[in-house]
Amino acid sequence: MGRHIRVERAPNATMRGEDRYRESATDRGRGGHRLHDVGDILGRAPKYLAIRDDLIARIRRGEFAPGDALPGQRQLSEEYGVSLMTLRQALDELDHRGVVEQLPGRGTYVRAVPVPYSMGNLRSLADDLRAHGIEVLTRVVRREIVGVPPDVAARFGMPAGGQVLRLERIRVIRGVPLIHQVSYIPQPLADAISEVDFADQELYGVLAERAGAVAAEATETIAAVPMPEQVGGLLGIPAGQPAMRSERVTRDADRRLLVVDLAVLAGSGVVVTNIRAAGGQQVSYAMRD
Repeated sequence: MGRHIRVERAPNATMRGEDRYRESATDRGRGGHRLHDVGDILGRAPKYLAIRDDLIARIRRGEFAPGDALPGQRQLSEEYGVSLMTLRQALDELDHRGVVEQLPGRGTYVRAVPVPYSMGNLRSLADDLRAHGIEVLTRVVRREIVGVPPDVAARFGMPAGGQVLRLERIRVIRGVPLIHQVSYIPQPLADAISEVDFADQELYGVLAERAGAVAAEATETIAAVPMPEQVGGLLGIPAGQPAMRSERVTRDADRRLLVVDLAVLAGSGVVVTNIRAAGGQQVSYAMRD
C-alpha cells in the first residue's frame, strides 16, 4: 500500500531531517515564563516574530506539551506586553507552520512536534533523533533467541532454520510512544549480545564494541501503511491510523548481514523530502500529528 521509496545509505552521506522547530535565541532553559524575561526578545522587530520564536522555544523545552492549550490570548498579550493584534499575528504564524492549532471558541493547542528521521547516515534510530536534540527513551518489550521467521528469512536472505536474536522495542519520543521496532540479529552476533540491556544501550554501538561488527552500509525501504492492530495496541494508537513502515538491512564492509530492522512509526501525516544533487541523493521524512 502506498508509494515505496528505496534508499542506499553510505557512511559518508550527510543528511538532516526536517525540523520546523528552531531554537529561539531567547531560550533560557526550563521553568516558568516570567514577565521580566521577555524584554530582551521584544527588542527585535517585528515583535510578532519574536513572540513566535519565543513560544516555539517554550514548546521545545517542555513548558507546553503536545495537546496542551496555550494560555489565553489576553493573558499572553499581557505577558509579552503587546496588543491582541500583535499576539494574534504570532499565533497565526505558529498555526501556519503547524506548531499549534487554533480552534475557534476553544483556544490554541500545541500540535505534536514533528520527529525528523534522517536517511543519510548509519547511526541508530535513537542516536539520530538525539542528534536533533530530541529526548528518546527505549522500552524493551521482548528480547529472545528464536528461529528465523520464514518470511524474514525469505525476504532478507537470512539462513532458513537458523537462530537469531529478536529484539523488540518501543521508542518513546518526548514522553510519547511513537515507534515500534523489531530487530533481528543473526548468529554468531546474537550470542555475543543476547544478555545486553538495550533499554540504555544502542544496538549498533553494542555490535561494534562486543562483536567487532561495524556497520558500513544499509538499504532501507519505507512505505505509508495503516497502523497494524497489534502495534497500535502497544503504542496506544487506533488501528488503521496513518503510519510509516521502515525496513532496513545493515551490513559490514564485507557485506555480511548484521541487522534486519523492521519499524512502524506513528503519525497522522508524513512529510517526505527527496533532495537530489550532482553528488548523489538525499532522502528524509519527518513524522507529525
